[in-house]
Amino acid sequence: MKLQEYKKLMTILFANNTRRGFVGWRDCGRLCMAVTGELEAAKEALCAENRYADLFSLANWTYVKWSNTDKDDSGGDTQYFCECVYDIWETVYMNGESCISHDSMLETMLEYLDGRVLDYMEDDIYKFILRHFKNEKELARKEQFLLKVMEDIKKHLPEREILQYDLAVKEDYYVRVMADQKRPIREIRDFLNTRNGYTNRKLLAQIEQEYGNYDEAIAIYRSQIEERPESYWSDAPRKALMKIYLLQGNQKAYNDELYNMMCAHTEDSRYYLEYKALFTEEEWKTEWEKLLEKYKNRLHSINSWLSFEDRYDLIMNNAEPDDEFVIDAYEKELFDLYPERCFQVLANAADRQAQRSKKRRDYKYIARILKKIAAHPGGRALAAELAEKYRMQYPRRTAMIDELKKF
Repeated sequence: MKLQEYKKLMTILFANNTRRGFVGWRDCGRLCMAVTGELEAAKEALCAENRYADLFSLANWTYVKWSNTDKDDSGGDTQYFCECVYDIWETVYMNGESCISHDSMLETMLEYLDGRVLDYMEDDIYKFILRHFKNEKELARKEQFLLKVMEDIKKHLPEREILQYDLAVKEDYYVRVMADQKRPIREIRDFLNTRNGYTNRKLLAQIEQEYGNYDEAIAIYRSQIEERPESYWSDAPRKALMKIYLLQGNQKAYNDELYNMMCAHTEDSRYYLEYKALFTEEEWKTEWEKLLEKYKNRLHSINSWLSFEDRYDLIMNNAEPDDEFVIDAYEKELFDLYPERCFQVLANAADRQAQRSKKRRDYKYIARILKKIAAHPGGRALAAELAEKYRMQYPRRTAMIDELKKF
């Protein structure tokens, strides 16, 4: 099939899912499935025929058409579509150089950064360009292009202050190109130090690490952690530090950061198990007592750790008086050991929910709790007793009575 025929087919797919010039969110999902399906089929056929230039052209043409189609893509269809096109770009880049040169690919993709596609779709083009095209000539071309883009943005900044963010993004791209060119680190530092912001130091730390300047990278990561110790901000620099310490063979520093990550993410057993593996059986007994002391006033936060240590007595304590979610998480073990206490926790949770409930959705939740109770030996009678109690207490809640009629 000729390239023009592929484009006509794509045009039909867009037209079939457009109503009065607009693609609704349901139609957008169907359009995405149809278009990506056709692109995948075209990819298979054109690759088999060694027509990578046509495949590249079709993907780009469809990319622009998708961007310029008025639609409700609140279901995330644009992201899925872009991933499909990105994969085609990868295929052409890796396998199609005999058909279309990397220079031609780069020049074509740079042309598409002229505003003809939406900003967030431009981001994917930049992402691809920055990850590829890394010989000396290609890097020089990317540098030239970004310098012009940044200069154009600066010209419009006085009347459009919102472009400041766009400038910062393009400067980040430019720094990545500088790093790929292996420019002197002092030049990169000077450029980034003219800008303010948390992300600048993050980018500089990554480049220092790539250059093998581990001490400088460590200093930046540590300053970021001190400035924003909350896990949302500190996780990434801590993980970067752990990677550096492994490369350096600094086991003690690595273990310290592992401990910090474990404490920041008590729900993630990976860190806990890795940390535990650092100790002998005898050593762990002492370390475990230290952890219990550290968390003695918030044992509920380390339920996963307690389960690994078979401390279901403490987990049971954490479930009382009415935390049904703890029972759900460790149901088998807790019911085997403390069936009556488990029944009481679930009954208390049902009572609490009944007092607060006002909608059928809430009543369904009560029914689910009673179902959990009834699923265990001796629980049917308790579930029936609770259901009867609620019918007596709340005779006007007809929706509740309807949901509890099974018990």
